Amino acid sequence: MPFHDFEIRAWVVGRTQAAVVVHSSPAGAMQRPETVSLDRNRLSPFLDIFAGSSKIETEVIVGLVAAGGRELGSILFPEQVIGMLIRSLERIDPECGLRVRLCLDSELSDLPWEYLILPQAAGLKAPGGFLALDARVSLVREPPQPGKERPRLQKKQRLLFFGTRYCYSDGIDRFECAKERDTLLNALDPAASFLDAKAVLSNETDCQTALMRSKTSIDIFHYSGHVDVENGNGYLIAGDLDAISHKSQRLYASTLGPLLRRAGTTIAVFSACNSGKWEFVGPLLQSGLSVVVAAQGMVYVDVALAFCQRLYSALAVGLSLDEAVTWARLHLLEPGVLDEALQWQWGIFKIHMQTPEAVLFPRPRVPKVAEQQNAARQARQLTVINVTQHIETIQGGEVTALSAGAINSHS
Repeated sequence: MPFHDFEIRAWVVGRTQAAVVVHSSPAGAMQRPETVSLDRNRLSPFLDIFAGSSKIETEVIVGLVAAGGRELGSILFPEQVIGMLIRSLERIDPECGLRVRLCLDSELSDLPWEYLILPQAAGLKAPGGFLALDARVSLVREPPQPGKERPRLQKKQRLLFFGTRYCYSDGIDRFECAKERDTLLNALDPAASFLDAKAVLSNETDCQTALMRSKTSIDIFHYSGHVDVENGNGYLIAGDLDAISHKSQRLYASTLGPLLRRAGTTIAVFSACNSGKWEFVGPLLQSGLSVVVAAQGMVYVDVALAFCQRLYSALAVGLSLDEAVTWARLHLLEPGVLDEALQWQWGIFKIHMQTPEAVLFPRPRVPKVAEQQNAARQARQLTVINVTQHIETIQGGEVTALSAGAINSHS
């Protein structure tokens, strides 16, 4: 399923405005940027739900997501941009998709654009008006960079899972990294012919050592634990976190990026709270990583598991990143996948995609692979149908089936 680029660039202008321009699209480009209102105070209540600092009632979260999504939509999609989006969808083949690339300055980057809501318009099939829930639309970040074309073809890709434990005296890991490791690797068993997976927990070694000791390339790096920022520098917890003193061994993004580049990493996935902050993601992208998947703020363990299982299984058989991500997001809303209290996190993962090549791991054109890819695409389409049929949506822009509650997270 080919996806065509629809590239939006946006940057802050003064304290209360932003500039937005469609740089390229199937419908052409805007000649000059449009200035829009940027009211941070109106976004603040919405942004609070990603911090996880306090419990918010379910009904309140539903309202905040709807209000925040509409506010985000008004910033990036003024009337002229919406018009170009609709014309672009009309001009591409019905069997193709549209890759909406958000190319943002650092001040706008940390906003949760995955939840933006557009007014109901012809050509959009987005439950609740959420653009990222339209199966034909892949919402990613960053412009395509030259020199990041399709990687070398090899029989198997190698995935390294590293998990950081956070234990109290009872020995229970609050991050549930062992559970995430076991569940994720078990789910990848059907893709064993494509993926060679290794798992390391922080009581075995620290993250930096695990990367440096690897004698083979690490095509996929998955980190489970916690990410934070200090003095403008993002870092991950590289070893067990002391629950009493909170002392930790830190691996800064400025060091991690070159390590992953040295390992030949194509995609780095962080199922860790705060991993999507620009202070952490920025240095990884600047080091040359093609794709970084990270969480907006607080991310729950079950959400990370369900999302990553679907993401990896799709990538492993040779589906495009666009197909894999749109499937993974919609999968979180399928009946029975998540507790209803977690479904609001369907958009928690942001995708930074610098590569112009959407198929990260191309597979040989042989009947067995084609059969697996067809089966995966049929399963993806079934997910689209399931979500469309089961989500109780669109009452004043609110998605009433989505709610929030208190479940274990990586925070």
